[in-house]
Amino acid sequence: MHNLIVQQIWNFIQKHKLLPPGSRVILGLSGGPDSVFLLHFLADLAGKNMISLIAAHLDHEWRAESTKDALFCQTIAQTIGIKFISTKASELNLPFKREGSLEELGRKIRRYFFEKVCAEEQANCIALAHHLQDQEETFFIRLLRGTTLTGLTGMWPKYGLYIRPLLETNKNDIIHYLESHGISYLIDPTNIEKFYLRNRIRNTVIPTLQETDKRFDVNFLKTIHHLQKAEKFLEQLTQETFAKVTQQENGKCILLLTSFFQLDPFLQKRVILHWLITEKVPFKPSEGLLNEILRFVQGPDSKKHQIHRFWILVKRKNQLSIVHI
Repeated sequence: MHNLIVQQIWNFIQKHKLLPPGSRVILGLSGGPDSVFLLHFLADLAGKNMISLIAAHLDHEWRAESTKDALFCQTIAQTIGIKFISTKASELNLPFKREGSLEELGRKIRRYFFEKVCAEEQANCIALAHHLQDQEETFFIRLLRGTTLTGLTGMWPKYGLYIRPLLETNKNDIIHYLESHGISYLIDPTNIEKFYLRNRIRNTVIPTLQETDKRFDVNFLKTIHHLQKAEKFLEQLTQETFAKVTQQENGKCILLLTSFFQLDPFLQKRVILHWLITEKVPFKPSEGLLNEILRFVQGPDSKKHQIHRFWILVKRKNQLSIVHI
């Protein structure tokens, strides 16, 4: 692969240290243009013995064509000599209930499948094919729903096991590369349905912004970079503050309320979130829950407050602890 787009992606990978030499990579392969492009890009690295690569496909069984999609993915992976693993969603023994919106449930099932394959294959990262326009869509969806500063930072090049090598690559450049090289890919017909908010942003909002100012994509990236730098600084500040307002007691992390109350309300909420994550609560703390905890902490009367089916807060002598029941 010799092309300007390829060099730009490689520079991005090196800048963020996404693929150390010898990396064993699981690629989430849907058959769409983005994941097909990333398959060819990573296969080129694998062919040079820079990484090991396995393509993984999950058949959600939501569309009549899903079996054909799985076969397409298997064919393109095996044609270029890449190991391929696939399963149907109904065959997975999930550790959570199949509930919630279809989009959110699909994301949870895919992540479970990818992480399962990653563990079984002893890989050290999972590559996803999110590109610049996916980042833009995510930003505006979260903006419309009233997200936090952390939410506005969007997706990160590396987060846990997951890497996103295409995150600053333009979708049009991906399509141009595939078509100029005669590489086939699948088109998801649901991507044009106006019912989905993401599609309305993808097909109407972003093209309008791009037409309004040709520098939109470049300026958007600048903004994301500023937000992510601010988030990194705030996270470091949160960790330093957290260490000052907590103490370890019998293997538990106790929040010292006298010191905690001296913090700015913005920092209080971040410390509470960090505390819950540190205590490994098995649920995702929402903005509403954080506000609920702050109200309880600041209240004069209650000594206990249940925040989850199996978790309660206990307040005594200006100390706050979280207890599994």
